[in-house]
This record gives sequence, structure tokens and C-alpha cells, in this order.
Amino acid sequence: MKPVHSFVVTAHLPEKIEHLKELAYNYWWCWDADARDLFQRIDRKLWEEVNHNPVLLINKLTQEKLEELSQQSDFTNYLGIVHDKLNTYLSSKGWFSTVEESPDGKIAYFSPEYGINESFPIYSGGLGVLSGDHLKSSSDLGVPLIGVGLLYQQGYFRQHLAQNGWQNELYLYNDFYSMPLTMVRTKGGEPLIVDVDLPKAKAYAQVWRLNVGKIPLYLLDTNISMNKLDEYRDITDQLYGGTRDTRIQQEIILGIGGMRALKAMDIVPDVVHINEGHAAFSLLERTKIFMEKYNCDFISANQITKSSSVFTTHTPVPAGNEVFKLELIEKYFEKYYKSLKVDNEYFISLGQVDGYDPKEEFSMTILGLKLTGYCNGVSKLHGKVARKMWHHIWKCFPDEEVPIHHITNGIHNLTWIARDFADLYDRYLTPLWRTETDNPEVWKNIDIIPNEELWREKQRRRTRLVLFAREHLKRRQKDFLLPDEVNKINDFLDPDALTIGFARRFATYKRALLLFNDMPRLVSIFKSAAQPVQMLVAGKAHPHDIQGKEVIQGIINRVREFGLERHIVFLEDYDLVIARLMVKGCDVWLNNPIRPQEASGTSGMKAAINGTLNLSILDGWWEEAFNSANGFAIGEGEMYANHEEQNIIESQSIYNLLENVIKPMFYNRPSRVPNKWVNYMKNCIKTISPQFSTARMIKEYSTRFYIPAMHNYRELSGHNAKRAAELKNWKDKVRAEWEKVEIIDTSTKQNGEALLGKPIDVSTVVSLGKLTPEDVIVQVYYGTVDPYNELKDTKSENLELVKSEGLYHYYEGSYICPDTGMQGFTIRILPNHSLMVDPAELYLCAWAK
Repeated sequence: MKPVHSFVVTAHLPEKIEHLKELAYNYWWCWDADARDLFQRIDRKLWEEVNHNPVLLINKLTQEKLEELSQQSDFTNYLGIVHDKLNTYLSSKGWFSTVEESPDGKIAYFSPEYGINESFPIYSGGLGVLSGDHLKSSSDLGVPLIGVGLLYQQGYFRQHLAQNGWQNELYLYNDFYSMPLTMVRTKGGEPLIVDVDLPKAKAYAQVWRLNVGKIPLYLLDTNISMNKLDEYRDITDQLYGGTRDTRIQQEIILGIGGMRALKAMDIVPDVVHINEGHAAFSLLERTKIFMEKYNCDFISANQITKSSSVFTTHTPVPAGNEVFKLELIEKYFEKYYKSLKVDNEYFISLGQVDGYDPKEEFSMTILGLKLTGYCNGVSKLHGKVARKMWHHIWKCFPDEEVPIHHITNGIHNLTWIARDFADLYDRYLTPLWRTETDNPEVWKNIDIIPNEELWREKQRRRTRLVLFAREHLKRRQKDFLLPDEVNKINDFLDPDALTIGFARRFATYKRALLLFNDMPRLVSIFKSAAQPVQMLVAGKAHPHDIQGKEVIQGIINRVREFGLERHIVFLEDYDLVIARLMVKGCDVWLNNPIRPQEASGTSGMKAAINGTLNLSILDGWWEEAFNSANGFAIGEGEMYANHEEQNIIESQSIYNLLENVIKPMFYNRPSRVPNKWVNYMKNCIKTISPQFSTARMIKEYSTRFYIPAMHNYRELSGHNAKRAAELKNWKDKVRAEWEKVEIIDTSTKQNGEALLGKPIDVSTVVSLGKLTPEDVIVQVYYGTVDPYNELKDTKSENLELVKSEGLYHYYEGSYICPDTGMQGFTIRILPNHSLMVDPAELYLCAWAK
């Protein structure tokens, strides 16, 4: 039965505690310990029951309880202190305002998911948590960011394990009116609605706002009555759910609808940053907005988009990148590409490698790469992998010059640090570690913390984790446990035993079963009376990933078959609460993906700041972080063609490390403290905390991408986008003439021999057709000659124009050989324009033949 009228009922706060609402509606509280304590003081039990949702907490209190709180002077005084702290934080400018030439403007950050807190479940895993941490650190640093995403009615599924270990999915509805959300309204007070054209009708979305410190996050919701079709109301129903139609609909709402929402709120971003290819349609809509504003064609408008947009890719395997069949693109974009005044083939070619191909699917990653000037992977290794993977787009450039850079991921330290460790750091590092998170000098004082104190805090965290795990089994996993296991829950896990954590998405490349490769040996390691080992496992498999579900079931079955129930516990329904407890309480964080398929990973960083040592394949971020004294490496970065052989070798490596290195170091306690282990903990904290923080990450994005992109936006959009049209015309000229660009002759004074450290003189004659020397850069490209007569370890130097005679232009220059042995060089010509972000932007390069 549907209601005749509906309205929102909220709690009425007495005047003395009215600031509670302001605090509840800003997620700043989730990384401020005093603010969290304030809500816990109200009713600790209820705080846990509402999953740390302050709005729901307040709404569930009786009016009598609210009045009682308002009369408690200790509570109102504390509320005043926390409220003043929030206002001071919100009014502070932050690091960004101190950066030289930092312009005013806005950066729109698009992501399909945001993991901000467990009370706001619109995330599935690492991508969402990274997005949430990106917003938090941007807030801390005063970066003028605006988040854009989707508001999922059900979010990601809740995991329920059957007794046989099979994963089942439950979908629970989010009550937006009991969350820290406010509906965005027009000046007339009506809900702000945006629409997009879909094949059957227009689809409408209303816009909600969520505050993350200083950062507004705008979320689009299609579950409104204006959508007459249930299919369209359900677009924002589930994160990564539904059919291929659902997926493309979500990405249209996110990208095109998100840009339209910003426009409707009079927000004109100077920069757009898309986090993964899911939001790449926003780049098309941004270009369309420029077309309409400046009355120009798509390609001219796209000069502004490209020079002021950022794309971060997270997927190092081709199969993981989003692609759509061409019939689906044509079905959803036939009307849209006509509004861009481009033809079907050109539009589709934007998502394809090299021009229109009716047999090639439409790639969201390629669309992102082609329409942005600033592209990056999320670790040094991933940047290298991405350059090789997408090299065919820039096929006339060597892999290392493909313009996909890397900015390694980080974590928001204040979100992930244990309170016990934070207090310890305050005492010995001073509170500077909170505001100068990325400053290595601040972290050097870790060494002065007495080993006994650091070890004591880790023991406390491990004990809390064990007690939580037992309670979680009793409260949440009764259906999963066998009758005999129910009676022995209090014997599960040992607060003093070496504790390993393994928690992540159960994709097969992450190899959750690797540790279970040799069960007799695993049993001997874990069941040792003198040096026991235990492990907590958590994570979800995608609902459609049967292999991932089989991995979960395989772990559970092997644990039961070999009697390891007390030593290995699977925690059902992995979320941010479980994640925080595990990274804080475990001694070792296990990570064993197939290298190089882990783009970065961040859970190990969260563990490290809490003194948890990483035991990991040298993949993703760990290849950059590992220094032999801050954790443990599985292998030495080898790559294998035979995965069965690889699994055997690397599982044995894990067993060897556990038996011969990790267990002896952990249990060697001549003075009741494992001093060598604690020294490893200190090295871990000292080396990883500053370098792998989102403070460092956001500063890199700002100085390398955001600020240059802001300047590009101003330059190209100024004077009614005059410079954008000039750039487009120049590119057209270069493309038209490039076939005539030729290197006629190359020579050097060296005849077969050269001396290390001495200049190599080079001269060349080139023909440029109707182009001028101002249109190009002529370079010597040099390096070591390998056995296959290929240049390796290359560098380049610009050559200088000496003279021009008709169509011929003479260049000279020199370079210094950096090494001995067989060396060589070649000559190349690149397009050159001051407004291009990168010389490879035109995909053109002429090489000497």
C-alpha cells in the first residue's frame, strides 16, 4: 500500500546540543578521535548497533534522552570543544594555498564508489576506499576538490556464508534520510533534478550532498518518481550489479549526469579528474559544455578538455578494463553523438586504439586516455605495465615514452591509525605527524619510542582483534559454524600468537589459496606448540565470480579438513570495521598476487602505519617500499610463464620465510620483548608512513597535474576559447603535413669509437614540408645497443637549428655517452607547441631510417 503523503521525521535537538547535528552531517568526525568519542559518549552500545552512523544514532534517541544530554554540563562542554575544533578546521586554508602560482578554481573528482566510513556503504573495496581517502586528504590540504558519484539504494552486497562455505549475497536498502545526506535544491526550494537521454526515455536523477571535511561530495540518485520505468529507477540500485545495460546506464548517469549536475549548481570545474574509466563519459559532456559555451566544434572544445583533465587507471590486465559492444554504444549514444556534431565512426573511434574498427569493442580506458592530457598508473611498476599495455595507441613511441605516468597510491593516515598508536606518536613524534604526515623528518623519532611501549600497544591491538573475531563469529556467523565449532568459539585464536591477516577482494589473481598449497606443511607451521601461528581471512567475491566463491569455499573446507579451525578464522561480510581492526591488530599482512597484476594495493600501507609487517610479493606499491628491514618479500620480483610452477615456488617461499625468519624473529624474546621484531616495526612505520600517505599523493597530483591543468584551462578557455581554436588549427596543419616530414641525412664526427664522458657530436638535415622549425623539436635519441640491435636505457637531447635553406633545415648538437660498451643513437622529430601537455599528444613521431 502506497502512502497518500510522505514526510521526513527527524529528532528535535535542544538548543544546548544543537551543534550535534552539524557534527553528524560532516564526516570529518570519522578521522577525529575527539569527535568519535563524543558520539560514543552518547550511547556506546547504540553507536555500535547503528554501525557508527551519527545521524541514525541521534534519530534513535528518545526526546527524554536528548533533554538529559543537554543538561549534562560535561557533555555540552565537550560538545563545544569538538564543535570549535571543527570550525577551526573548516576555516583553515591548508597547504594548497601556500603553493606558488596556485590559482583559484575547482577540481571535479569523479569516481563510481567512495569508501568514507562503514556507515555510508557505497563502496566495494580498494578503489572506493582510495576515493574516500583522496577526499579526506584533499580536505586536510585545502585542495579545492569536489567529489561526484552515484548514490546506491542498496550499495554493495552483504556477504553471508552457508555452512558449506559458499558465499551468498544479501542486499539491504540504504535509508538516505537516516544518513548524513542533504538533498540539493534549486533556488526555488525544489529538489535539483538532472536528466540524460536513454533509449526508452529520459532518465532523471536527483542530487544529494555529503560533506567530507571541507570537500562536498555530490551523489546522483535515480530512484525517484519522475522515472516512470522501473528499469531507470533501478539504475543506481546496486554497485557493480545488474546487466551490461545497467552498467552503461550507470556510467552515463555518473559521467554525463554528473557534469550536468555541476552545471546546474553553477559549478564550472577548471579540472576534471576521473578515477578509473567508469567516469570517462564525463569528458564527452565537458567537451559538449565547452562547445555550447564558446560556439565551437567538438575538436576545438576538446583541446580545453584534454589539456585540463586527469585520468587515473587502476587496472593492469586488459580483461579488467571496461569495454562495451558497439551495438550497445550505438543504442545509447546515437542521439548524443549527433549533438556533438560528429559522425558515428568518429565517436566510436574515441574508444578504440587507432581509428574506427567495426570489430573492436569500445574501451572506456582508451576513451579516458584519448581525452585527457594527464594520465597515470598507481605505482611505479603499474605505470610501466600501463605504458606497455597501451603502447599500441602511441605506436611510434617507445614504451617508456608513452605518456602514462605514475603517482603511487597512499592512505589517509588519521583514518587508519589505531588510537593507541596515535597517542604514542603524539608523545614521541609530537602532533606534527598529524599535520605533516608526509614529512620523513617527523617520523625519524620513531626510533626513540621504547621497544617495550611499542610492543605493548601491538599486543593490546592483537588482543582486541581476537576478542572481536570471537564475538563476530558468535553474533554474525552462527549459520556458518558447525555445531562442534559453536561450543569452542572462545578457544579460537590466541591473543599471544603470531597473527597473519589476509583481507581483500577474492579475485583469482590475488591467489588466496596460495598459503594452502601444501596443507601438511601449513599445519606443522600453524600448530607448533612453541611457536603457534594463526590467521584471519576476510573478503568478498563478486556475485558473478564463481571462481572467487570457490576460492572462499576452498579455504574453509581445507581449514576444517585439517583441523585448523582454532588457528584460521574467516570473518564474514568484510567491511571497513573489520579492515581497521585487522590492519591494526595483525602482526603480519600477507599479500601474494600474481606479479604484476596488483596495480598498487593500499591495505598493506594501512597495516604498516600500525606496525604490522608486510609479507608480500614485490608487486604494486611493495616493490617501491621494501628495503629488507621493514618487512618481508616473497621472491625477488621474478615473472613466470607457468603459473603452476610459480604457485609451488612462491608458496614454498612463504613457508620458508615463516619457519626460518618470521617465527624465530617474532618469538625470540630474551627480555620478554622481541627486539629485532620491534626494530622491524619501527623501520616499517618510519619508512612507509610518510611516503605512502595520501598527503604525499595529493601533493603530487596537485603539483604535477592539477595546478598545470588549471593554468591550461585558463589559457585555452580565455578570450572565448581563441587559443583552443588556434591549437586545433595547428594540430590539423601538422597532421596534414606530417607525411612530408623526413630526416634526410645524419652524421657524427666519431668514427666507430668514443670516450666515456666525452661529447658525441651529431648533425642532421631534415625536411619539414610546409611546417616550420617552430612547429617541431629535433632530437638525438641515444642509449645502449642490445644484442638484438635495439636501443635500451635511452635518453634524448634537443638539437639546435643552425640554418635553413629552402625546404631543408640543418641541426647540430651533442650528447655524452653515459656508459661504456656498444652505444648508439638515432634522430627523431616531434611536433612542438607550447599549449600541448606532452609531445606525444598527437601520436606522431618521425624517426631516421
